[in-house]
Amino acid sequence: MSSNSSSEAAASHPEEKVKKTEEHSPRQRIWYKSAPHASLPRDTEDIISEATRPLVDIPDALSRPHVQTSLNNNLLEVMAWNLMESLTAENEYNQHIRRFLNIIIGDDPDTAHLELFDTQDMQESTYHDQLLQLVQESLSRSDEFLYRVTKSRDRVVYAMEQKMQLKRQLDKASK
Repeated sequence: MSSNSSSEAAASHPEEKVKKTEEHSPRQRIWYKSAPHASLPRDTEDIISEATRPLVDIPDALSRPHVQTSLNNNLLEVMAWNLMESLTAENEYNQHIRRFLNIIIGDDPDTAHLELFDTQDMQESTYHDQLLQLVQESLSRSDEFLYRVTKSRDRVVYAMEQKMQLKRQLDKASK
């Protein structure tokens, strides 16, 4: 009976639902589909024109706040540190996968005397092959991740070196 009364109550007040949706109109959009290239606020245009203005000389470059911010921030160092932490964690995981793979294959000297799978049983042999394939895929993915993160970190470190070299050259030229 309560389910009927709730459906009757909802049907008897459809105007209430309309009022609720009208009260919560969507947020006003900053730009509209009809005007995709709406003008920016004046202060934003000034910032963009100042940042993209051609450099006249080195003191001009050093006087720009965004150049100083870029040269003095430590974002690249933080990124390199985080990538190194990721490499360390993944390398530890990778070593565990390799050890597990050696145990499954039977190449681990500590567990070589254990017979983990009955190679005569066809079903266990199938499970062994499936497990071996999954572990090899996991190891392959881990190796790929290590490779890509190492390359990324190398590029970040190179960018850090280039930034420091540029900073030294700008400091030397401004004196």
